[in-house]
Amino acid sequence: MPRKQFITDVQVAADKNILGISSVVRGDDDGEVVACFVPPTGAPIEISLLAQPDVGSYPSESMFMVFTQADLPPTATAALGTVSDFSAGMRLPELITILSQKLHGAFATGSREAPYSIDDGSDVSMGGVNGNGSSDEESEEDPYAAYDSGPDDFIPGDPGASSSATYHLNVEAAKKLNRRIRHDLRAAKMAGFTVGVLTGMKAECVSSLVSISIRVAQLGLSEEAIQAWDLEPQKYIVLLIRYSSGYKTFEAVISEPAKSHDIAFRVGICNRYKPTILEALAAFTDVTKNMGKDDEEEKPEVNDQAGFANLFISSSLNEFITQQLISLLKIRNSVGLGWDGAKRYFNDKQGKFDEGAADLPSTYYEESSEKDSTLPTSIAADHLTDHSAKQISFPLIVAQFAMRYLVRCTDFCLVCHDKIEEDFEALKPYVCSKPLCLYQYMSLGFGPSVEHEILTQPYVVDLLVSFCYASAYNRRLREYPTGMSLSVPPVTSSVTRAFAAHAYYQPQANSPTANETQAGLDVKLDLNRQELIFEEGQTCPVQAGHWIVVNVAGRPSDHYRVEDTSLFPTIKLSDLPVTRVGMLPSLDTMQANMSTVPTPATTPPPPAIVTAKMSVYNQNFDDLDEIGKAESIVMLLETLPPVKEMKTYLLQMSRFSDPSLKTWKDRISPAALGMLRWIIASNRSCLVQVDRCPGQDDAEVVMSKVRLDQRVSNVTDNWVQFRFAQGSPDKEQRFLNALRAQQANFDPQFPSIFAWHGSPLPNWHSIIRSGLDFKEVSHGRAYGHGVYHAQDQAVSVGYAAPNQGNWPGSALKITSAMSLNEIVNCPTQFASANPYLVVQHIDWIQCRYLFVQVSATDGGTSDPSIEVKQDPKHTATSLLRKPIGVPACAVKVSRGFRISTQSETPSSKRRKNGFSGSKSPMIEMNIASEGETLSDLEFLFSEDETPANEEDIRHDSPKVNPKLTDFVPGSLDQSSLPMLEPPSYATPTATKTLNRNLREVLEIQKKTPLHELGWYIDQELVSNVYQWIVELHSFEASLPLAQDMKKAGVTSIVLEIRFGKDYPFSPPFLRVIRPRFMPFAAGGGGHVTAGGAMCMELLTNSGWSSVSTIESVLLQVRMAIMNTEPKPARLEHCSKAHQRDYGTAEAIDAFIRACRAHGWTVPPGFQDFAGSSGY
Repeated sequence: MPRKQFITDVQVAADKNILGISSVVRGDDDGEVVACFVPPTGAPIEISLLAQPDVGSYPSESMFMVFTQADLPPTATAALGTVSDFSAGMRLPELITILSQKLHGAFATGSREAPYSIDDGSDVSMGGVNGNGSSDEESEEDPYAAYDSGPDDFIPGDPGASSSATYHLNVEAAKKLNRRIRHDLRAAKMAGFTVGVLTGMKAECVSSLVSISIRVAQLGLSEEAIQAWDLEPQKYIVLLIRYSSGYKTFEAVISEPAKSHDIAFRVGICNRYKPTILEALAAFTDVTKNMGKDDEEEKPEVNDQAGFANLFISSSLNEFITQQLISLLKIRNSVGLGWDGAKRYFNDKQGKFDEGAADLPSTYYEESSEKDSTLPTSIAADHLTDHSAKQISFPLIVAQFAMRYLVRCTDFCLVCHDKIEEDFEALKPYVCSKPLCLYQYMSLGFGPSVEHEILTQPYVVDLLVSFCYASAYNRRLREYPTGMSLSVPPVTSSVTRAFAAHAYYQPQANSPTANETQAGLDVKLDLNRQELIFEEGQTCPVQAGHWIVVNVAGRPSDHYRVEDTSLFPTIKLSDLPVTRVGMLPSLDTMQANMSTVPTPATTPPPPAIVTAKMSVYNQNFDDLDEIGKAESIVMLLETLPPVKEMKTYLLQMSRFSDPSLKTWKDRISPAALGMLRWIIASNRSCLVQVDRCPGQDDAEVVMSKVRLDQRVSNVTDNWVQFRFAQGSPDKEQRFLNALRAQQANFDPQFPSIFAWHGSPLPNWHSIIRSGLDFKEVSHGRAYGHGVYHAQDQAVSVGYAAPNQGNWPGSALKITSAMSLNEIVNCPTQFASANPYLVVQHIDWIQCRYLFVQVSATDGGTSDPSIEVKQDPKHTATSLLRKPIGVPACAVKVSRGFRISTQSETPSSKRRKNGFSGSKSPMIEMNIASEGETLSDLEFLFSEDETPANEEDIRHDSPKVNPKLTDFVPGSLDQSSLPMLEPPSYATPTATKTLNRNLREVLEIQKKTPLHELGWYIDQELVSNVYQWIVELHSFEASLPLAQDMKKAGVTSIVLEIRFGKDYPFSPPFLRVIRPRFMPFAAGGGGHVTAGGAMCMELLTNSGWSSVSTIESVLLQVRMAIMNTEPKPARLEHCSKAHQRDYGTAEAIDAFIRACRAHGWTVPPGFQDFAGSSGY
């Protein structure tokens, strides 16, 4: 594999248009690559790269030596000499790209070009500077009076290096500007951001790079938004600011024209609080914007690289900040408007500021105060209106603006950035209703990657296409892809129908030929040669690359791509026609039309030429009426290959280049691909597969990381389940606010109830885009206005009656759909509570699951081990007439909700881990981010402003409120615990994974009050990352277990977690050390076996998922112990004198017995835990 990867990467590098590289070929020696670099002046230079120690270690354990026979300038030679320092583990395309950048910088020595401004080539301003680098007139008031542009010794690989292009400043002016730089960056730090200096940021520096970041977990996003936006809580959102003409203060930015600033911005996501200098520079150039994607897939963890990458809206956000931020800031500073008002003013005045403007209308002063009230303080705060600030920090303003826009991105159009005036609040960002915005959105690539969605969630794509097809077939679309200017063939058939709400399902006809009309040009089709023959005298109506439809009497329409027109009146078509899926000719017809392949022993058969009609894809979709648009959508989707075939094609392509459906030119027309892109991009809800789909085997389920443990239990197997979330990123917070507001009106044990919402299949395309609303009446509203629900699935099935319109290419073959929603448990306040639950308050409803009915599956999946208890008065049931089992992980907010009279906000009221809702103007300002370097802290707090020593910064004591918990962290006696040495099978990969897992949970523990978290890990007790000691504590006082613990003087349940050699692909072994629990046979519960092991499918190979986090495991274990069904957990003895520990051997035996009793799979190598050392 390493050699194959090496050869593939050589070809990939050769095929890429790397700036300055004319060719890349393999050399004469094994492991040698020769790249030809073309400098700005002079002859090309051949550079050899030799893999060390050999190709067999490529790429993870290899590095490269670089040499050349050419005479190079000293700076270029020095640049080549640094390659071996940073090439370890690097792939060839990336390495050669960086090498080219370094050589360009070296050859640019002495030029006016910024050595790392590869993207725009802009010159550093030279006004008022003579050839020797000194100013003709120097002034103490002007710190930018002059600068030096001496030899460029900038080394991109060195984070501490900077350009030697400098300004000449007098001592006092330099001190003053340096103080201002530190003040501005310190203001960002005090506001809750983390600051990293990459290069420069000194008064005399011409070029500087700084990063301002915040953890994803601190953005206040819901888990659904984080998942839908493809983020990870522990990562950082990073804003990069590059100054190309010296540092600019806020006053300088305001005083100069908006377009004259040499300041550039980029926003992305990073593993650390700041990227490496190379990654930061690459973000400002188009050359390497796509580099490293393959590396991320194969090597998800890279400790020595920060891994800076684009966000899902980086292109849109970067463009917005670059083009409009400074103009908006000038408007705000002059007129006194907020950000929303400044944007309205900017649009109305076409970006120009009218200094003579009279009093502005009140609409300019309207701000989204309700939205901002749910944002974390660091983002909701407005530094520009902070009257306590003596000086305004421009970096802080940019950071607040960028993060505010990111968190509220679903409120704005991704193209024009105007506020979207729609009632529905989407979970994913999109564009406004202007057709031009949709066109630019698609053409500029702002939308999600179709290829990525097909590769990662093929059944979700299948679901989306199926919904769109059913909606178009029944003419139920509310919006169309108008504005994309799709070229489609003329509508010559009618297969759609007007939707009837009570129509019963009837099988579709297999052929549309009965409704087709012959239209188009008269031609002759050669079925053997795949050629069209026109009559003499006709002009060629098509060009190579066009798509056409050929109609032959008695056959379904065939769609072809035109390959060649040079031999007109004969034109060559693609080898295989595209026939609408599900409408293929019969086997006899196919055999009759099969061409015979000639051999030397046979003569070619006579041409099978038939008369036909030809139509060109030249009809503008936008010009069609609604019925014509529905017909075109159905036709285009029927020409698409099944999603599984598209995924297979992309996987094959990924072996050689970046996978793209655009390259499948003779199979998918541009119009069909555009329609597919629109379907995926316009989906503003989050759908995640959590069930086995038809035809999906165990291997595919594992590879797709399907979370089978999140499946609702007691539901028939012909209903495939998807996790389903809707609403804006703060919708979960508003649901929680509704729970708080109504907490006096429901039983605290059951803050919410579950109910089904059924709707005909043609409606679901609009539902997942516009939300559950009651704009249209399909079945009457005899019980009031609101969203109708039923707690009996059988009732909702009647409203989700099957209809015609199933996408023929679907693997799911969906016949109906319904959602399972969570609702605030206040039926007396609903519009109606009998016979249906009619909920008029949208914020009281949270979609949790989408169920789609299919013909059959390959068997049911295992039920989850931890489920929430339903309100006995309002229990949701399935078609099996049994109460459904909803996994606890799907309803963390409501089931973690507690009635509280305290002023503190409990963890269940947090919108996301790490955001406590504190309104303090400084959020952990003295807390260093993970890995924050001492140099950055010293830079910010120099001049006797250094904070507490780094040791104090890194190791904060846990947040303990003695009024809310009796648990005392760090009180566990290590000598009483079975501490183990590291196992003999420990591997670097497993060790790195466990170290990362440990950092993640300690970070969460550090930022969350212990009484809210419920578990504690003492870092001092983790001397071996393969064994963790965890304490569960702060249980609800009403639990029998908590009462027993209080009588016994026990403040925590001590757990041991041991990680095996196959982790994370096999579960860890988790057991209770102390205290001992009452056995189940004696009336105990809590999922604790008689030997102390946990009786949970999650911790076996049957229920474990390699993507499970330790945080989620601890949560589920804690909930299992707290579960009072069928019996509550109790201690074996309530006397402190009779407390004793469980042994390791009895826990192992009990775990194996439990697995055998339930039919669960014991992890391989599990008996290794029984050794004397525990491994």
